Amino acid sequence: MPADLAIFIDWENIYISTVSEYKSKPNVSAILEKAREYGRIVSATAYADWTEGDFRQAPPTLYSNGISPRYISARYFPGGRAQKRRTNSIDVMLAVECSDFLHNHPQVDTYVLVTGDGDFIPLVSLLRSQGKNVVVIGVSEATSYHLIESADHFISYSSLLEEDRAARTRDVEPKKKASDPFQELVRAVETLKKNGRPRVLGQVKQQMIVQLGSFDERNEGFKKFKDFVVEAERRNLVNTVDQDLELQVYLPDEKFPDQPDSDLAAEEPKEAERAPAGGNGRADNRSDGRSAKEPVPESSGQTSGQPSAQHDFDLLEDLTPYELRTITRSVANLRQPASFVEIFGSIRDLDERGELELTKEEISDVITAMLDADFLNRVRAKPYKQAQADMTFFALDKDKQEVKAALESS
Repeated sequence: MPADLAIFIDWENIYISTVSEYKSKPNVSAILEKAREYGRIVSATAYADWTEGDFRQAPPTLYSNGISPRYISARYFPGGRAQKRRTNSIDVMLAVECSDFLHNHPQVDTYVLVTGDGDFIPLVSLLRSQGKNVVVIGVSEATSYHLIESADHFISYSSLLEEDRAARTRDVEPKKKASDPFQELVRAVETLKKNGRPRVLGQVKQQMIVQLGSFDERNEGFKKFKDFVVEAERRNLVNTVDQDLELQVYLPDEKFPDQPDSDLAAEEPKEAERAPAGGNGRADNRSDGRSAKEPVPESSGQTSGQPSAQHDFDLLEDLTPYELRTITRSVANLRQPASFVEIFGSIRDLDERGELELTKEEISDVITAMLDADFLNRVRAKPYKQAQADMTFFALDKDKQEVKAALESS
């Protein structure tokens, strides 16, 4: 029996995108037909202000296809080019009701989100954290490439139209020779370069989908798109470099930006003066314990790959044995060495599961303290063999006595 799936449609987003790119309204039947490839549809809902413009004509068609129109009122405020500004809560309502559906229907394994709005990335992350399969259907040219990366599967709306056209002309037109995916990758990078657009992995894949109608690296024998790009790099078709916290793709004859020999994470932190321990425990140390000469950082909740520069935190004094044990084991379960982002995320997950109570600032303090106490050792290495530059990683010193004690304690 096929798995159950639920569909949530950001009607305003998909409508405006298809009208802008293809001069046509969304093909509801094509969307549903594609969704059925992933399971049995048990619920389908579309969100919009159905009193506005062409949206008024949609509810009868949606009803006839088993889709429930959900009314979200638009509101107008003074300002903007037309002397009034329009807003609504479609994304909020869709996310809330999808989350509610998630908890009330645990038997549903697949969620199809019809949208291109990058604001739904947290919703995708929530669904996937609960073991759900997430499929995004959107117009490639109008879809956030970060949304594409966050989903399990992305289906370009243009591929639905192409499949429909191919079905109608299958017996009329000769079958076209399949394109070489690696040459399409090169063409995608060339197009992005010509248009001055970002060339991160998600953007490159999005451009390939635009060119081919659909593209799935798994059909080419690769588990992840990055693996596909690395193979192209091995064939000297492209070059990759870690830049601005993301992997950028360049052509072989391009000169990519020089990478610095060191970064903030690789520098030894400056010695900070520690104030006397107060009688209020953690709160005193973190809010009042800085030396008067120590500058307050502009942003303390760093997650960009750099540990915090604060040093008024002590692992053994400011963490309970349970907290130290839980954090150390969480880091030990990561692949070694791990990036700062991976370590930060593993500790944040403990907080989200209710196993710890730490703010983002406190998590950064914990990681910095682990470095100061030699729980973690810095390692400069390439993220993968073909990478052009080294990055800073952190390895847990499992031979250190305190780390052993934390890992072995019950």
